[in-house]
Amino acid sequence: MTSVPHSEMRVIHPAEELDRGATYQLLNALVSPRPIAWVSTVSSAGVANLAPHSYFTIASVVPPTIAFTSIGTKDTLRNIAETSSFVVNIVDHAHAEAMNVTAINAPYGVDEFAFAGVPTAPSTTVAAPRVADAPAALECVLDRIIPVGDEPAHLILGVVTCVHVAQRLHDERDRIDPDALDAIARMGGSGYCTTRDRFSMRRPSWDERETSPGSTT
Repeated sequence: MTSVPHSEMRVIHPAEELDRGATYQLLNALVSPRPIAWVSTVSSAGVANLAPHSYFTIASVVPPTIAFTSIGTKDTLRNIAETSSFVVNIVDHAHAEAMNVTAINAPYGVDEFAFAGVPTAPSTTVAAPRVADAPAALECVLDRIIPVGDEPAHLILGVVTCVHVAQRLHDERDRIDPDALDAIARMGGSGYCTTRDRFSMRRPSWDERETSPGSTT
């Protein structure tokens, strides 16, 4: 492993040197690729909403909890605050264009399912519909909404109450086949990537350190 000389590294202090836009671009470019939560919600008036959010991850396994951040006070945030539920639909390569259409800055109350021509299916445990032909969907009930930072940004945590998974995604061990899932991820700017090129590494064990490369014991 070759280290980069400190003289070749640019040192950046965001709070002192960058405005909001430059900080946003820097973080999005460096923290990548990011999985995409294609979040479907419904308002208390019954209007559905569908929007992608790429600040998305797993927060807990017991109970199964996912987290994503909504930048700005968008329909997704408003609807979750009203109904305490949502669905995270997994975006595969086949749905990339439809997902991008639902990223449009539509006025409040627009049904992005209808606008983008995305078929809906009823959920099992929550009121929000799910994307009918998404490879997988996670129904969630709200755990909490946490304001973050000095601008309207909110971390939303939801407990997974039901998971819909296409039968074709399961391999012979009854695990999810990443090739079959064919998920896409968000890069910086307008860039996206697939997850088709992968490699595996076995996690090292402390008990096996005597035979590990570079061991001094």
